Amino acid sequence: MVSPFQVVAIVSSLLIILFVISLIRKRKLREEYSILWIIGGLVLIVFSIWRDLVDIIARMAGVAYPPAVLLLIGIFFAVLMFLHFTVVISRQEDRNKALAQEIALLKNRIKELEKKSE
Repeated sequence: MVSPFQVVAIVSSLLIILFVISLIRKRKLREEYSILWIIGGLVLIVFSIWRDLVDIIARMAGVAYPPAVLLLIGIFFAVLMFLHFTVVISRQEDRNKALAQEIALLKNRIKELEKKSE
């Protein structure tokens, strides 16, 4: 039998996925960054539908309190997100540095050309 909490969990998970898709369509979120969010939403749907899965994973992992597995999975997902965004930020920082150097070189070149033309 489906509990009201299970229905709320499924609907919430679907709303997260639809919100991410909406952000992609509005070009506010790029596809490459949305993959982890969509996977997270799908995992939440699986856990919402198949409630015994948490117990099965807890038994396999030797965890005595099955809801602790949900916390562990949430922490793992958060660490993956942080790592992904750290890589993205690092890449952007390198690009910004290269662009700033290129702008400085171009400004210097413009100044040299202006001096020659005078």
